[in-house]
Amino acid sequence: MDEFMQAAIEEAEKGRDAGGVPIGSVLVYEGKIIGRGHSQRQQKGSAILHGEMSALEDAGRQPASVYRNSVIYTTLSPCPS
Repeated sequence: MDEFMQAAIEEAEKGRDAGGVPIGSVLVYEGKIIGRGHSQRQQKGSAILHGEMSALEDAGRQPASVYRNSVIYTTLSPCPS
């Protein structure tokens, strides 16, 4: 299995173990994980703390070029826009 997908699955397991929905994500830039996260919607009563948003928040403030050239791995298809 791809190492980044495995990392996303590990994040999903953290969410499950914390009593939430098992959805995890990692943000990868130039072959390195720069952000990790899992869904915290139930644990924190948040409407926006999806796994993807948690990974972006964990990555912190980055130049736009970093985000443009990053790949997000997630254990669930992203919500439709």
